Amino acid sequence: MIKLDPINTNLESVFTDDEEGDAGSPTWALGDILQSLEEPDKSPLFYVSKANELVQLLQRHPLLKHELVLSVFGRRVQTLLLHPAKEVVAAGYRTARYAISNLESFKTIINLRTDALVVKSLAKDSKYNVEREQAIKFIRAYFNVPDGVTQLSLGVVCALVAVAEHVEDRLHVIALETLSELLIFDPHKVSAAGGIRILAETLANGPYELSDSIATAFMYLLDKPDTRRCVWPGHDLDVVLSTFTELQEKDHIDEPKLKSCARVISVLLKSWAGLFYMCMYNFRSLRSLVECLRMPLPGLRDIMMDLFFDIFQIKSPAWSAPFLAGRRLTTFVANSVDASHKAFGSAIKRRKLTDQYASLLLAIFIEADLLVFLARIIEENMDVKNCRKATLLLSEIISLAAKILPQRYAIRTQVLGPLFSSAARFDTLDRFPASSAIFQIDKITKNLYRSRPDLALQVRGEPHRESKRSEMKKMRLGLHLDDTYFRNLLLETNVLSTKNYTKWNWDTLIQLMQGPLLNPKRLDEAIRATKFMKRLMSFYRPFKYRFSEIRRTSASQRYVTAGSVLFKTLLANPEGVKYLMGNKLLRQVAECLAQLDPMSGITSAEPLFSKYRLETTLSYGYFTLLGTLSSDPNGLTMIERWRMFNMFYHLSELNARKDLIMALVSSLDYHLEGHTRIIIAKVLATGEKDVRMFTTSHLAKLIDFEDINMRNWAIELLVEQLYDVDPDVCKLAIKVLGDACEDGPTLDYIVKCLPDLEHLSDLTAPLLLRFLSTSEGFRFLQDLNYIEREMDEWFNCGNEAYVHVVELELARTFLIGDSMHQSHRPAPPHFYRELVRSREGIALLRQKDHFRHFTDFIKEHSQEKHDAAILRKLKACIWAVSNIGSLEFGVPFLEETDIVETIVDIANYSQVWSLKGTAFFALGLIASTAEGLEIADEYRWETAVSVIGEPLGLCLPADLGDFLIVPEWKSDGILRPSRRGVYVADSEAHLKQILIAQTENSSPT
Repeated sequence: MIKLDPINTNLESVFTDDEEGDAGSPTWALGDILQSLEEPDKSPLFYVSKANELVQLLQRHPLLKHELVLSVFGRRVQTLLLHPAKEVVAAGYRTARYAISNLESFKTIINLRTDALVVKSLAKDSKYNVEREQAIKFIRAYFNVPDGVTQLSLGVVCALVAVAEHVEDRLHVIALETLSELLIFDPHKVSAAGGIRILAETLANGPYELSDSIATAFMYLLDKPDTRRCVWPGHDLDVVLSTFTELQEKDHIDEPKLKSCARVISVLLKSWAGLFYMCMYNFRSLRSLVECLRMPLPGLRDIMMDLFFDIFQIKSPAWSAPFLAGRRLTTFVANSVDASHKAFGSAIKRRKLTDQYASLLLAIFIEADLLVFLARIIEENMDVKNCRKATLLLSEIISLAAKILPQRYAIRTQVLGPLFSSAARFDTLDRFPASSAIFQIDKITKNLYRSRPDLALQVRGEPHRESKRSEMKKMRLGLHLDDTYFRNLLLETNVLSTKNYTKWNWDTLIQLMQGPLLNPKRLDEAIRATKFMKRLMSFYRPFKYRFSEIRRTSASQRYVTAGSVLFKTLLANPEGVKYLMGNKLLRQVAECLAQLDPMSGITSAEPLFSKYRLETTLSYGYFTLLGTLSSDPNGLTMIERWRMFNMFYHLSELNARKDLIMALVSSLDYHLEGHTRIIIAKVLATGEKDVRMFTTSHLAKLIDFEDINMRNWAIELLVEQLYDVDPDVCKLAIKVLGDACEDGPTLDYIVKCLPDLEHLSDLTAPLLLRFLSTSEGFRFLQDLNYIEREMDEWFNCGNEAYVHVVELELARTFLIGDSMHQSHRPAPPHFYRELVRSREGIALLRQKDHFRHFTDFIKEHSQEKHDAAILRKLKACIWAVSNIGSLEFGVPFLEETDIVETIVDIANYSQVWSLKGTAFFALGLIASTAEGLEIADEYRWETAVSVIGEPLGLCLPADLGDFLIVPEWKSDGILRPSRRGVYVADSEAHLKQILIAQTENSSPT
């Protein structure tokens, strides 16, 4: 072998893709290079440099590879691959890779016995890594050519497996990545080469950064019966669980390894294939997982509980962090009862896409006694952090069960199992941890109830009315306090005793301003007879640098809240208006704004509203106070008096201060007509793209208010945004309008605005679908000749595209973790679902007879398990049928056929697991109406309803095993696990196949 140190030191420069110009015609240059490669007895550096020139030429002129005479070119490549120098061989692989253009060129290269040469290269030691690396890159080129993987020999895959087995090999990771990709293209070949075992062990042992992608590849294998046979049931993927179960014999835990395996288990459980696999053998794997909580290892229990938080997609509220840290749990107060009610109404109208799946996961783990083991952790009280986290998780599960589970499961969670019995044993001290946990669970549940309005109906119906009555009662009591009690309240605030705001009682302050000070007499007394109001207003004056210099943290937000309440109290009384009008506070705020107004002539080296101060201090709170002023006619008068609106107009043109414009837009109140509405319209028309996007999103919040006048005005602005020059702004406006269409009157007004949407083409599809739900919208679309055209498109290909969209949405939610994508989102709109919302749409559907076509196709192909095109169309038809049947007007279509029975059979018996999952989602949609509840009950599926009996569109099989437990299959992998856990050849014939594959084509010609 030739050893050339100059080549070794020059490798980084030799294997580069520098694009230098070539002289003359590319064809002439190609011929010259190929001719040079024919010259014998040249140095390795010469061959490497010429091969590099050839690669650069093919990179600059991609079409040139189609002009290659492959028979001649192949001989040049073979010369390079047979050279004794490793750098020349590496250059040969690289040249061959860049010359491949199609399957025919690939076959020509393979006929040079490159497979045997690749096996030979991969078998070399680490001194030949430059050659081995290019050999693996050449293998990866098979993926880039359609059907190229079919040309990959079993011997090459075996060689790749051999590289992947050696953890110390530098190419170990790239070999694993290549095997995981090959597992998708040709799983049977990877299985025959023994690659399944290596990839399964990687899930448990690392590299951990590959775990997610390998787990996803396994889920692809498990979905269909023909690829499922490559996986050995109960063995291959159970290696991940063994990481947890084997800890019983160890005194320590490998935290990074446990967290990686927990992540893999989470990924498996968030897919149908992984879930069905884990439920085999009567939920054996899941029961083993839950029983790991029995081990008295705090680190293990902590990771396990984090895993369950992730599996159930529980996003803990902000107050949970102090609670887990050991602090006392304080009562959470909702910011706005009205806002909570709006959020509640929105949540009840459209359930999230993933709620049906989450309810199934939760029911499975309840059956696996998860609650019992959490209660045991609380009773043992071995570790304070574990105990508190178990209490929080148990509380979250109880709240989630009340929200999404059928009554049978919800009742089981409320009982709390052994906790009550332990707390009731008064003859032992062991009852105290259980009693404390029950108390904490009660407080946590109340806090969850207040902070999550979508739980409200499940617990007590409509809480906003009760809360409003309670607030009004407190206010009335506050208005009629006697003199002594009022003065005591003033003293309790500590405002009169000290100027140090940190010693003030801010809770009492807010109570005082929301009650007694609303009485004109009390307010006048506080202003004239004491220094209370003077000190309070002095605290908020900008140039006192007290409020304006406080660091911006979650704890300091109470000062902004108190300031807003103070302004509301002053604006509620003529005496307060007069006092506020004459106070220096507003004049100083106006001066701070003038520091940034280029037209004012006032400047400052360090403006109070600089970008840094707005981000780090409570200076931003002044915009909140101005927003409070803008909500009242007297407040608008004060803003006009100090010419702040003039400055607002000027500031809205400062493109260098987008943060200032956004703060202004988000703070102002728009209920009253006037300058505030003109300012936001100006920003929407002339602002930078980022500002226009932010302002368009802010309009979505304005639509949610009950003020019809403001809602209609916001809709008009959004319709104008449909003509924005930037497509992203248009797309956002369409999304906001589409979400607003959930409300009937809002939808009617959007249609009434008659937006012209032709210039936006396909972007408007989701919005136009919403128009179908009303008769007025239906007629509007009919005049545009939209409905029949769109209906034919959905019938021919749109339904199948919908399957792709839904499955991608679920993948983003679960696998990418785009937060269960932003995707606590409802299912994408379906054309046929929107069509049957109106009587005109029902008549059209009957006329076209599409529903009959869908049901016939489902019945005909319900047993399909191989053909991908038929399976995709089958899913599309199931989604279409279930969306039609999810509305009251669509139920008669279900009743006229026995299609629900077929869908139930698919859910229970289909051998394609993703198809079983589609049927499961479909049954949830069908259970969205009162008639659907009866249909589900007829087929022994339990449904979830609200406390007032409204269907939630969620259902589960009465017997989970009927749906989840799938039969065992026989693996046809070439290697199988023995009783000792060692993988052995399945038969003598299989062993012979491995040996032949490893030596095939070993003598290149």
